Amino acid sequence: MNSYQRFFNLLADRPVDRLPATPICMTFAARQAGVKYGPYLRDHRILVDTQISIAEQFDLDVVGLISDPAREAEDCGAEVVWFDDQPTSHDPAKALLKTRADLRKLAPPDPYAGRMLDRVQG
Repeated sequence: MNSYQRFFNLLADRPVDRLPATPICMTFAARQAGVKYGPYLRDHRILVDTQISIAEQFDLDVVGLISDPAREAEDCGAEVVWFDDQPTSHDPAKALLKTRADLRKLAPPDPYAGRMLDRVQG
């Protein structure tokens, strides 16, 4: 049974050979591939190659294009802190949303621009 069959059989309450393996592998995938996490975050080709490699290595049923909790926030205008080998972080000294009212000031980000474009390309 392949991953597609496994997922859709499970959703349709039909027999599966095993439950789908769907872990979220981000920093673990990069480390397994010997890739620093900074380049993994910045280049969809590295992320895709790394995700395919980890899925093959551990017989996973999914690959993920998620990478850090600040991508969309940065595209909305949040300041983030970059690190060489760990996920980005929101800059606590420069919070984008200080009050609930600040949320109303945000425009929806364009997924075809900024850092979100890299995920679309992935």
